[in-house]
Amino acid sequence: MHFQAAFFLYFLLDLGGYRSDVLSVSDLEPPSDGLFVVGLTGGLDADELAAVALQGHDLSLAGFANRTRHWHAFRGREGLVPSAASVLPFGGDTYRDLIGGIQNLPGVPLGRDAMVRAARVLSSYDPAAFAAEGNEVEELGRALAAVTVMISEAARVKPINETRVGGEARVAAEHLPYIEHWDTMSFELLRLRRTGRWDGPFTELLRKDAGIGGAEEAGAVAGVLIDRDLEELQLAHGI
Repeated sequence: MHFQAAFFLYFLLDLGGYRSDVLSVSDLEPPSDGLFVVGLTGGLDADELAAVALQGHDLSLAGFANRTRHWHAFRGREGLVPSAASVLPFGGDTYRDLIGGIQNLPGVPLGRDAMVRAARVLSSYDPAAFAAEGNEVEELGRALAAVTVMISEAARVKPINETRVGGEARVAAEHLPYIEHWDTMSFELLRLRRTGRWDGPFTELLRKDAGIGGAEEAGAVAGVLIDRDLEELQLAHGI
């Protein structure tokens, strides 16, 4: 699994920008099969502050380890991390859980400094001393949302990556539908590879809700692809 983490890290570094300053291959063992770990540092040549565990099949965050190397898992992801892990004080791992909804993503800063700030929040997280309510929970949610965008969404959605490369920035409102429909874009692009046709069950949804009118546009937006079951996607998107 260290190989998988290294491969993904090199992929991120190859995308350009400041990643070599703030990301590293962590020496932490993955908590379970199907996960890999990426370290977050305090800047170029700095020590690792925290580490995040990503699910290999879709690059989503399962949890993170703080500076004491204690794991903290999202609710519903406890089975992916050690039994001693703490459960995070959120209902789940969605943007609604973390920052009140995807519509609030444009308020989350991106870039090198933002990644270092987020890493410091994760590094210092201690559930025993953590308030159950208030600004500290909000700060943790924003840090986790920022890390998700700057690692996971940057690999999934090319325009998000291009925003990151530009330095300190924020997610553009027009990119939100790409984040919401990355899974259906993936489905249609993978189907296109198999059949040579862009006429699958989500093409009209993509046109209406994401402004994606064809395969060329989808290919310009989608980065890493996910192969998900048709019925799962139909349920997720209310079709």
